[in-house]
Amino acid sequence: MGLTHHEVVNDLASRAEDIASHLVSHALSAEVKKFDVDGRQAAVDFMLSWPDGRRGALEVTLVTNPRSSGWQGLAAKEGWRWPAPSGWEFRPHGDDMPYRRARDAVLTAVELCDLVGVDALERLSAGAVAHVPELEWLSAIGTLRRTLSSPGVVILPAVRAEFVEAATTDFADLVEAWLQLPHMPRHVDKTRSAVDVDERHLFLVPVDEVLPARFFTNDFPAPCRTPVGFSGIDGVWVWSNYWHQYLACRAGTWRWLDFPPRVQA
Repeated sequence: MGLTHHEVVNDLASRAEDIASHLVSHALSAEVKKFDVDGRQAAVDFMLSWPDGRRGALEVTLVTNPRSSGWQGLAAKEGWRWPAPSGWEFRPHGDDMPYRRARDAVLTAVELCDLVGVDALERLSAGAVAHVPELEWLSAIGTLRRTLSSPGVVILPAVRAEFVEAATTDFADLVEAWLQLPHMPRHVDKTRSAVDVDERHLFLVPVDEVLPARFFTNDFPAPCRTPVGFSGIDGVWVWSNYWHQYLACRAGTWRWLDFPPRVQA
């Protein structure tokens, strides 16, 4: 039986939680303990504690397009690569993709392309495509190309047509815009409403589809203002897996922070 959409999103979120708890506890010199366990309703993800007795709440959420979070979770579980004897890449045309169906169709197409010696789905003959109806559907939802990479089909996100100059240059604008995503207000409210704590922190992990190209890497300056819509929250933290640092907004000031040093085994 395949994973449900809810289970897939939970799997993605658990990875984000591991990263967030590690980074925030290091930056704040606090101990961190999982809190949203045993069916607690509306509970924040983690509790922070300090030697002087202070306590803090930490909520973690992915920032993602709801239409793609499901298939991206499944792709992440497979390392963004499907097993195949030769090297390929597959890129869907849009945000949404029936993952299991696309996976099966791609592997069927790869087998057929290898058999007849062509390097792309559209180079198969019309007769071959007609013989395997799923291939016509596959060509409508994505692009399959042979590569010189190691064996396997690398899954890539959809290409976005974007004028870099058209996107905001202020990262705080982008963080504010994320509040319009359906799931975001709930996480902000949960963080703000945490009880019996001295500090409240919200950690955001955006996936690439919600990041304009100018913010794909962490070579942009830290924002100069606090984003609107996060009142009552003491720390807003942001990290993307494209970045080699992470951002923290505390006391009205954004800063880039370095990753903690690796612990030697």
